[in-house]
Amino acid sequence: MADNVHLMRTFLAVAAAASFSGAAKALGVSRAAVSSQVAQLEARLGVRLFRRTTRTVALTSEGEQYAARVGGLLEQIDALDNEYATRAGEVAGPLTVEVPEFFGVRVLAARVPAFLERHPGVNLNLVLNERVDEIAHTDADIFVRTSLPRAHHLKYRLLGGFRLIAAASPRYLSKHGEPRHPRELERHTTIDYINSVSGQPFDWEFEPARRGRGEPLVIAPKGRLTCNNSDACIEAAIAGFGVVTDVDFMLAPLFARKLLVPVLAGWQSPEYPLHALWHPGRPVAPRVTAFVAFLAEITKAGDAGH
Repeated sequence: MADNVHLMRTFLAVAAAASFSGAAKALGVSRAAVSSQVAQLEARLGVRLFRRTTRTVALTSEGEQYAARVGGLLEQIDALDNEYATRAGEVAGPLTVEVPEFFGVRVLAARVPAFLERHPGVNLNLVLNERVDEIAHTDADIFVRTSLPRAHHLKYRLLGGFRLIAAASPRYLSKHGEPRHPRELERHTTIDYINSVSGQPFDWEFEPARRGRGEPLVIAPKGRLTCNNSDACIEAAIAGFGVVTDVDFMLAPLFARKLLVPVLAGWQSPEYPLHALWHPGRPVAPRVTAFVAFLAEITKAGDAGH
């Protein structure tokens, strides 16, 4: 039975993503594993569930009927698991957490062992996603996002906020000088972080660090290098290619090692929020509640949201 449920979940992931590669990324497994699991399920059922071409993956009519029934069945299974886990007060079971790559790599990865040691019955699947705002088509139990998606049905908690500051390597500054005002960035090489949802680089937003709230000064990205991975942007900046922005507390260790130095003193981005979101199950599994509390603990969050 457990094997059947696993194959059903893989099937639904492919159906949601309309892609074997997308499902593999969401589930944190190889594309070959996803393809093999779907083939096993089709062999057991004796029907084709997907129409496959070189460019598209679509449900067959049998696949659509199966998806409708399987989705409800898995919801009932999860609800039953949650109900009995809640009665027992046990923080245990599988947990999938989907987070932006910068948060997963630089904040969460080094801290999750403490959570797993605290709750040895939990099996954690940590999925990194470069889309910092959009809720991806995954079966994740918890999402971490920098903003609340539109028209979402999820419960959420504000974990806190962060700001971006500008930095460059000593090598770059010795060759090109230091910008003193954000508008001077137009004369400098910048390394731009790309918005994977829009396909365009994010604007650079600044406000004076000591002034009250107001409209931020927006600088349009014009860099020759764009990337959807913040670590790659940082490495390019360390190599002396240009000016980069990143999260203030994440840059601090690089400043201490003098690999980068802060520029545009007195300027910073507006504060961006960080949220934990989860499905409003009835009841919510203790493992979900425990991990949201853990996220709040490591980010020093405030009160719970809706």
